[in-house]
Amino acid sequence: MSHARSTGPMLASPRCGAQTRNGGTCRAPALRGKARCRMHGGAAGSGAPWGNQNARTHGRFTRDAIAERRQIQTLLDEARKTLSELTHSAGGIGQIAVDPAAAGGLAPVRPKAIRRN
Repeated sequence: MSHARSTGPMLASPRCGAQTRNGGTCRAPALRGKARCRMHGGAAGSGAPWGNQNARTHGRFTRDAIAERRQIQTLLDEARKTLSELTHSAGGIGQIAVDPAAAGGLAPVRPKAIRRN
């Protein structure tokens, strides 16, 4: 029994090629003038609306936010460096006591010597 229609042109048509969940490629035929099939974005009205209206905007990756995080990181690096220099200059004790009554509020004070009997 033979088909009345020729299936050759359909088999020779370009394929969608979208990546599927199992890692392979979609083997459905691409729509005319499109690179994808009807299920992967070739159909009219498919896909996200223009202007990205559905996206959640948080501003975390704006230029200003990135610049602010870099400034904060630089400030923290400088503070760590200063603290490291202070601990090394305190005689290798490893800890610095802070005198709250000092004029600047953060003046380093040597800890009192520990007496051992």
